Amino acid sequence: MKFRHTIPDPDPPGSLHDLLLLTDLTGNGLPDVIIGGKRGDSALFWYENTGPDQPWPRHDLGAAEYLEPSGALLDVNGNGRLDLIAGQGSGYHELYWFEQPTNPRQPWTRHLIEDRFDKYHDQIVGDVDGDGEQELVIFSQNSGVLGYYDLPADPAAGPWHDEFHLIADDVHDHEGLALADLDSSGRLAIIAGPHIYRRCCCTPGDWHREPVAPGMKMTRVAVADLNSDAWPDIILCEGESNPATLLWFQAPRWRPHLLADNLFHPHSLQIADFSGNGLPDILVGEMGLGENPNPRLIIYRNLGDCEFEPVVISEGIATHEAKVVDLTGNGRPDIISKDYAEQGRVDIWWNEPA
Repeated sequence: MKFRHTIPDPDPPGSLHDLLLLTDLTGNGLPDVIIGGKRGDSALFWYENTGPDQPWPRHDLGAAEYLEPSGALLDVNGNGRLDLIAGQGSGYHELYWFEQPTNPRQPWTRHLIEDRFDKYHDQIVGDVDGDGEQELVIFSQNSGVLGYYDLPADPAAGPWHDEFHLIADDVHDHEGLALADLDSSGRLAIIAGPHIYRRCCCTPGDWHREPVAPGMKMTRVAVADLNSDAWPDIILCEGESNPATLLWFQAPRWRPHLLADNLFHPHSLQIADFSGNGLPDILVGEMGLGENPNPRLIIYRNLGDCEFEPVVISEGIATHEAKVVDLTGNGRPDIISKDYAEQGRVDIWWNEPA
């Protein structure tokens, strides 16, 4: 594995950049980059991907303060364009959707989804109730709420209070969301922090909670078949801890495998085949927070037979909520990230031929 590091923007607007999402907004076949921060008048913006080693034009997206990191993309109003969903952080109560205009370079209109809960760290989209429609799943940490929304007939008329379905109300301080069919049942389970939530077949509206790693705190969550046995495994890392652990849990009985127990706030967890051997590798990235002088970006290379080799591909560059995507169309997964700091920046690691 060989990566080339560049800095497409050394001084993005705002600070404490949290949200990072990827989608092709311009229709040129290349993923553009959406970033949102907690502070600043222009702290929600996106970069236009014009091609390898080309400039990254930056466009303001909308206005909002104190946004949390996860976010989601969903065609909320059914017009064929993906809209942005993002929520506020601790001490704030609003969850929004930003309507994408015909020309995404123009300002996006902000609409209210929710105003009753406190801190919306995570959102994800999928058909979690089996009705054939997409739902919006949210995690409100300070309110201890996990639940989902059906899309209302008029989403711009919000808030969506009448469309909310509660799954759990005792999940304070958990983080991380993923959706997966874990048992080939055709039903999506919700992996929320260190627990699995499955929809009960016999009682509509009821959910069964299964602990996977109840002792882990503030986790980032991913799902992938790591050992090629056709069962999706669960990967968890403690994104807000020092020292933090990284483990994967082997399906179907969730046998734990420890990969690291000395990480510093690894708030980046992504899965991709970086080495090209056909097996999913695990990427984690450490934050800086003014305390860690040597934050690392690490790929745990999947060697097969449940064996992983840690490969440090970067040292000294803090990352937060890094994402993996093929930015060039060459078939190799690249890495894009930003620092969570008062004076942030945007970094890219290009996956080069070895």
